[in-house]
Amino acid sequence: MTAASYPVIRCDGSVHCVAEAQGPPGARTVTEVRRHNAGDWHARPGGRDICPDCWKGDYR
Repeated sequence: MTAASYPVIRCDGSVHCVAEAQGPPGARTVTEVRRHNAGDWHARPGGRDICPDCWKGDYR
């Protein structure tokens, strides 16, 4: 059995949010995950990633 690692981005909008996003199969970098989820997730200055629910809920 081998352990597979894959990149994810996690929401930094609200301290209570546990949302995360994965990239497409074969993604190897966080940049690829952001690109894959670009329509939903938002990147803030300083590298903070905000999920769609927190973005709409004004946790920017």
